Amino acid sequence: MAIALFFGASCTSTKNEKNNDEPTPSVVAKANIEGEAYLNYLDFNDSLSIANSLYYSRTINNQVEWTEVMMSLDDSSRILKMVERIAPAGSDAVFSNHFYFKDGHKYATKQFFQESVGDSSYFVELLSYYDKDEKVKVTKRRTAQFEDALNQEQFMVTGSHDCSSDRAFRIINQTEEFETTYQGFVDMDGFKFLVVGEDSKEGYSSALIVQQVTPLIMELRAKESEMIGTPLVVNFQTIKEGGGSEQILIAVGKK
Repeated sequence: MAIALFFGASCTSTKNEKNNDEPTPSVVAKANIEGEAYLNYLDFNDSLSIANSLYYSRTINNQVEWTEVMMSLDDSSRILKMVERIAPAGSDAVFSNHFYFKDGHKYATKQFFQESVGDSSYFVELLSYYDKDEKVKVTKRRTAQFEDALNQEQFMVTGSHDCSSDRAFRIINQTEEFETTYQGFVDMDGFKFLVVGEDSKEGYSSALIVQQVTPLIMELRAKESEMIGTPLVVNFQTIKEGGGSEQILIAVGKK
């Protein structure tokens, strides 16, 4: 599937220690009827096509961290919404950044993460709207003890916060720390997986099920040690079933 990408500048908010100098929001934010209607349209529009980036993971101090991006596309394969999901190493929570696009530019973002004060923690949602130059017009904030309860809380006025989509686009485009160099093969559960990722010991990697043994697959297997780090281009399909997902390798070539 061809995807039209709108490049923007990544929002890396996950679990943050609250700055005691930051004022606590106390003014109820005005509702944006038009904006909320557009976000709801994208959130609940079953006619949009769904696409996935590669699912990347890495190990930091024996703790697994993973990340991925899910996209909602129109009939022209343009991205209207994407959700960047992040599970930091050592955390049981999954945080996310939601990006909404309109007329080719970033229209709004939502961030979901945890914040701590002393020994207690709570969930935070930040909602930002942007102008046509992708400058923040307003940011709203609401908190709740449980993530499922956020929708029951009112948004409060808070300082402007620009959530950049740069990291999400690096994941989609498989660039920089999410590049797809050859990292070997793994046999598991009766399948052979091609492993691609950053050519670094603690870098992000992704595993794809090999269903067809091509000449390049044979070459990679025969010369594994000398071909580690070779830049590859992978075409894949993500299949979701039973609450899990698998990445099927469709085609692979050298860059």
